[in-house]
Amino acid sequence: MDAVEHFVKFYKKLDNQSLTELALLYSDNIVFVDPVRKHQGLPAMRHYFAQLLQNVSTCTFDILQVDKADPTVTVTWVMHFNHPKLKSGKTVSVDGISQLVITNNKISYQRDYYDLGSMLYEHIPLIGSFIRYLKGRLAT
Repeated sequence: MDAVEHFVKFYKKLDNQSLTELALLYSDNIVFVDPVRKHQGLPAMRHYFAQLLQNVSTCTFDILQVDKADPTVTVTWVMHFNHPKLKSGKTVSVDGISQLVITNNKISYQRDYYDLGSMLYEHIPLIGSFIRYLKGRLAT
C-alpha cells in the first residue's frame, strides 16, 4: 500500500486506530503542523494522537478528494467528531485540507488547514454565540 492509500485508510477509521500504525504512515522525523501547534518527530505525533483520541468519543474523516503532484499530495476532507464538552456531545463536522509531502513512501510533512472557530470556538457557550454573530455580520 502506498503512503497516500495508507493515509486515507488510517484517517477514515481514526477513532479505532492503534497508535502503532503511526510508524507505518509517518517518517521518524515527521513535521506535522495544524492551526493549534507544530509537532516534530514520531514521539510527538504519538503523544498528539493519544491526547486526541483520549479527549473525543469518536473521530472519523470523509476523504473528499486526493490530488497528487509528486512529492506533494493535497487531501480534502471533512472531520466528524464528538467531544463531551462541545455541542452537548453532538457531532461536530469541520472541513479541512491536508498538504502532505511523501518521502520514501512515508509522510515526512503534513500541514492541516481548517477553521479552528468552527471546530472549537463556535461550540463554547457565550464565545460561540459571539463568534456566530461576528460571522453573520461579516457575511452581510
